[in-house]
Amino acid sequence: MKINTSGESHGQNFYGIVEGFPSHFKPDLERINKRLKTRQSVYGRGDRMKIEDDKVNITTGLWNGETTGAPLTFVIANKSTTPPNEKTAVPRPGHADLGGILKFDLDDIRIVTERSSARRTVMDVAIGEFSREVLEDLGISVYGFTKAIGPVEINSIAHEEPEVNDHPLLCPDSNAESKMMEEIKKGYDQGYTLGGKVTLVANGLPTGIGTFTEREKRLTSVIASGLFDIPSIRGVLFGDAEEIWKMKGYDTVDQIHSGFVRETNHAGGIEGGMTNGERMIVNLIAKPISTQKRGVKSIDIFSGIEVETNYVRSDTCVVAAIVVVATAMLSTIILSELIEEFGGFTFQEFKDRLDVYRRRVKLGR
Repeated sequence: MKINTSGESHGQNFYGIVEGFPSHFKPDLERINKRLKTRQSVYGRGDRMKIEDDKVNITTGLWNGETTGAPLTFVIANKSTTPPNEKTAVPRPGHADLGGILKFDLDDIRIVTERSSARRTVMDVAIGEFSREVLEDLGISVYGFTKAIGPVEINSIAHEEPEVNDHPLLCPDSNAESKMMEEIKKGYDQGYTLGGKVTLVANGLPTGIGTFTEREKRLTSVIASGLFDIPSIRGVLFGDAEEIWKMKGYDTVDQIHSGFVRETNHAGGIEGGMTNGERMIVNLIAKPISTQKRGVKSIDIFSGIEVETNYVRSDTCVVAAIVVVATAMLSTIILSELIEEFGGFTFQEFKDRLDVYRRRVKLGR
């Protein structure tokens, strides 16, 4: 399955093309649009989310609502098509501004900002929610939740993703979530941003997805590559990676007992670049976004004079939004890997091949 996206933050549309998906699957557009709404409505988002009303349309690759095997074209329109500031030559630290304007020999940093903006993740969510629906039909569930924001962190694992109406930060611990919201409110009032941690969980994957034979095809490599594409992500950790380096090696292995039962899951469901039949757990570390209400030191690249950056509307904390984006991204990565390994011209053929493999390895969860 090959995926390509295009579009700019204030362009007319965002586009996504999905090639290699089999025929006879009926996507639920209402479900995708609901997920796009969640991306916009989590706590900590900025004024741009009040402008947009993201809805997806699939304009090719469907016949009577079912996939045909032809490329699928996803389209999401922007309502705001005018950048919020004038032409600028002052790169913002922490963004793609400086490298982009020098690399492509541009005279307006907005050209870089338009594509590098996290606004582009709207298409990742649309394709990812489509992928997540497909995975559920295959008996695989993928979800995420907020683990930490600023100094507030939880230690438990959620059994499902919290509902945004009950948990505005998608954190399953209501007491911790209230404290997180207080931290975000403080950041908003005082003009700074906050980072945090996100946990992703995938259940139902059979053993052996991925490979140990080529480094770029190891599942850890593929997942990390995709998740690092999300703006603000600075760490992708599998299982108990934050803690096991402190432990003795003997205590970090997930010992295998009769019936292939394991009492621990320090590896997070991946060993040797492949799934091992246990629950997949991926933890992400997200930096505070670099756009601040207060100006920070930079330089006008044409005059050479030191100046302060101008404020552009932004979020205070995007951690909960990253839950939505990262869940989508992981879903797409897993689906792409399964299609590559099991193929099939029709969805039923693809599903049957996966079921045959599950029965053979006898380790599916």
